[in-house]
Amino acid sequence: MSVKLLVTNDDGYRSYGIRSLVGSLAKSYEVVVVAPDGPRSASGLALTFYRPLRVREFVFDGVPYYAVNGTPGDCVSIGLFHVFRDSPPKMVVSGINIGENISMLEFFMSGTVAAAIYAALHDIPSIAFSKRFESVDVLSPDSIEDGFGLASEVAKLVVDTFYRDGFPEGIDLISVNFPAKISSDTEMVVTKLAKRSINSKIYIRKDPRGRPYYWIWGDKRRRFRRGTDAHEVIVKGNISITPISLNFWSEAGYKSLVNIVKYLNEEFHTLIR
Repeated sequence: MSVKLLVTNDDGYRSYGIRSLVGSLAKSYEVVVVAPDGPRSASGLALTFYRPLRVREFVFDGVPYYAVNGTPGDCVSIGLFHVFRDSPPKMVVSGINIGENISMLEFFMSGTVAAAIYAALHDIPSIAFSKRFESVDVLSPDSIEDGFGLASEVAKLVVDTFYRDGFPEGIDLISVNFPAKISSDTEMVVTKLAKRSINSKIYIRKDPRGRPYYWIWGDKRRRFRRGTDAHEVIVKGNISITPISLNFWSEAGYKSLVNIVKYLNEEFHTLIR
């Protein structure tokens, strides 16, 4: 029986990244794509509750596609609870994103990563793939398409390995980031998330009527702590493989907090008497 994978992203089903990834994975797996019908970058783990979702089904290169007019989280929902309702996929693979998703800031902001998070929350092994480009704005579509070829083959190698061996204990999902250029000197390195990868700014402009509007943007930072995904991808040009646990509970913090809450309870009961 063939192994079924759910593939998604946040750049939309037309993205070169997802098409290239699907082309590699379809050599060994039964791939089903459930992806947004257009770009949904920086959507995070947003779900659509306030309007109905529409799904368009078609087949491309022998692979079934479901284009959803919603977020990556919506796509994984449609995939797990509709498309795969009778038998869950063996793994959810998200990407390859146009642009890296490094640091905690981008990790929580990225729709590509959020799709993997949502799948992991439902106990489905998931991997998010993202690739750095030095300047997406000035690259031609052909350059972007060519940039995904080797990354897609490496992504398949990663999927093959973790499907065969499973995730190590304590890992819920894995975030993989490719550098701008992959060569024989490139290494795969286990990393942790950097804290911030962007120097955030607010740009203020005026519309034709003189009213101000605000644009959130930021420049990519260039210096990062060693051992982080950002340092390996941007500074050293390596492939970062970041293991993620969704257990955000802090044992050390819990022990410290017990005494503080004991004091707060005493003050609270004094306050309400």
